[in-house]
Amino acid sequence: MRTKQHELPNNLKSPGSNLQHINGSSEIKNPISGIESKMDTSKEMLLLRLSEMEEINDQLVNLLDESRKKLSDRIILNAKFLSIVAHDLRNPFNSIIGILDLLAENMEDYNKAELEKLIHIASNSAVRTLELLDNLLKWSVSQNTESNFNPVKINLRELVINEFESFNTSATLKQITMGHSIGHNTLVTADIQMVQTIFRNLISNAIKYSNSGGEIYVSATEGNQFVEIEVKDNGIGISENTKRKLFKTDEFHSTLGTDNEHGTGLGLLFCREFIEMHGGKIWVESEPGKGSKFKFTLPRYI
Repeated sequence: MRTKQHELPNNLKSPGSNLQHINGSSEIKNPISGIESKMDTSKEMLLLRLSEMEEINDQLVNLLDESRKKLSDRIILNAKFLSIVAHDLRNPFNSIIGILDLLAENMEDYNKAELEKLIHIASNSAVRTLELLDNLLKWSVSQNTESNFNPVKINLRELVINEFESFNTSATLKQITMGHSIGHNTLVTADIQMVQTIFRNLISNAIKYSNSGGEIYVSATEGNQFVEIEVKDNGIGISENTKRKLFKTDEFHSTLGTDNEHGTGLGLLFCREFIEMHGGKIWVESEPGKGSKFKFTLPRYI
């Protein structure tokens, strides 16, 4: 009697007997190669991240260096400013006190012309003192721009007319005429206090450096985003060497006016700082003996 042989299922046969079947149906995947591939990807990501962190770190170092330089420059400027104000305040006060003492003790010894001269000197000293105190106030405002910078819509024509009125007396004393050609609807977006300070400094300088019988003229040209403003005089003008010093923070330049008026050289620095806060710029066009044109830009009201 023949014994019936049972055939083993495929999954129980020897590996060799099923090799052709395995090779024919699929390939065996190596799990180690998959792990290595993931490790390579992670390594690349880590290196990329480290590179990004190094770049950020370099940027922070550069930013820190810039901040230190700005802080150092600001400290030097403030110290120099306070030193000048403290020194210059003493001189006009001494002049005023000295003249008042002379008049109080010996007023009868002076004739009319001499009295007028002494009063004129005292008056100039008082104006200079007021200018210094005004600059001190402007400086204190400029130290905290975040809380004091408040841009609003400003009608330039009305503002210039008001500033002309405030200089009426000093312009009349030197027989200087002031005029403008600003349109009724010329508007800018700016901080009103800062713009007033800009015009006061530029108009004051124009009067100071104009001869008797001179003219001061203010005009404005509207662009797409900015309004270009010009304060023009026909005074003594400015040399190339002096023009290079006007807006520098590391030195204060001042020249006597045509009537020996004094200045600190701080006014134009405030003009530049306030104008730049608005995203504008300021420059000067001038030649000795041919007057000056101070030009600056402010954002147009849209």
